[in-house]
Amino acid sequence: MRQRRFLLDSTLRDGEQAPGICFSAKQKLRIAALLDLYGVHQIEAGIPAASEQEKENIAKIMENRKNAVISVWARLVPADIKHAIDVQPDIIHIGVPVSRKDMDWITRQLHACLNLIDKSGIPLSVGFEDAFRSNAEFMVAIAKILLDFGVVRIRLADTVGIASPSLCRTLLKEISEKLGGKAKLGIHAHNDLGMAVANTIEAAKAGCLYADVTVGGIGERAGNCDLAQLVCASSSIFDWGISDVDAYSLERDVKLLA
Repeated sequence: MRQRRFLLDSTLRDGEQAPGICFSAKQKLRIAALLDLYGVHQIEAGIPAASEQEKENIAKIMENRKNAVISVWARLVPADIKHAIDVQPDIIHIGVPVSRKDMDWITRQLHACLNLIDKSGIPLSVGFEDAFRSNAEFMVAIAKILLDFGVVRIRLADTVGIASPSLCRTLLKEISEKLGGKAKLGIHAHNDLGMAVANTIEAAKAGCLYADVTVGGIGERAGNCDLAQLVCASSSIFDWGISDVDAYSLERDVKLLA
């Protein structure tokens, strides 16, 4: 029996960071509708702190969605959290710069942000930026703070694209074991050296529940994990909630909007 795994599509957030990509408000609403229609579990709809127009786009996506979970991205900054709360998403995702900041700074910022989110009642997920160049013990210590606060979804981001399948497997298993299996882990792979799909599949094999993808693999630098390629390459192992045929139909329909 295939194991259930969940797609988190970031076409409207990380995908739009690709050179030359700038979706109109109409395109964003239509792309979100297609992702929802074809069965993508979660849509990362954008960054509310970016602009008032972005907040309006996200609000419209929230109004029109049928089944998909809608999340937004924020930095570990209280001002970003306030903007995120304004649009009332299903989930607020915070990026934590674990490779660039020390524990004192992260702890201070976390508590400030967590207190704001706690008052809003909106669920939270947290991403460790540049996780694959960071110290595992350091990330475990931060994750334990999050678990104590009731945050269980933790995403490891290969921000600079240096991960390999073996490193994904090793790091995910180490973190999961040291957290007693209490965390629901996710993977955000970039496609430097063409490794995003392989890294994501290996992470899923290691127990990672959530996989970040974009339609056509678009995104900053070399791009992200390609939704259709991931589903096609691993559909014999995992149930992603979408078939091979539908994954490629989704990619076709989104490209027709460009």
